[in-house]
Amino acid sequence: MEGAGHSVLSAFVEIVFDNSDNRIPVDKEEVHLRRTIGMKKDEYFLDGKHITKTEVMNLLESAGFSRSNPYYVVQQGKIASLTLMKDSERLDLLKEIGGTRVYEERRRESNKRKQIIQVVQYLDERLKELDEEKEELRKYQHLDKQRKSLEYAIFNKEVQDAQLKLAE
Repeated sequence: MEGAGHSVLSAFVEIVFDNSDNRIPVDKEEVHLRRTIGMKKDEYFLDGKHITKTEVMNLLESAGFSRSNPYYVVQQGKIASLTLMKDSERLDLLKEIGGTRVYEERRRESNKRKQIIQVVQYLDERLKELDEEKEELRKYQHLDKQRKSLEYAIFNKEVQDAQLKLAE
């Protein structure tokens, strides 16, 4: 902003977690998580020790803060949009916050898996039937070939016999 005075070169935010239940996998009763943002850097610290953003995300996820559920902390500016939501949108939000959306998605995936398994089982059964039909067809073709050979042999014998009789 113009004319606002001195510009801020860096800022930080620190959250102190009560870890008496050992929810965060750190052997301390109180855990300090700090993020420092500067002009050219963005750093994270766990109890004063530098860690990466990925390590922070993994640590929070192991404590039950899922990346797929961003509503543990309401972001700045979200309150107004939450109040202006339609009832159906608010219900969807509550499902997501409560974790039921994840459950519903997993249930849908499970149902899809069941349907896929049923289709695969049907296809396996159909393949077995087709294999049996193929084997029957192979046997039929073999027997039909033998029949034709025998018919030809009989016909050939009859022709030879008829030629012998004519020659006599």
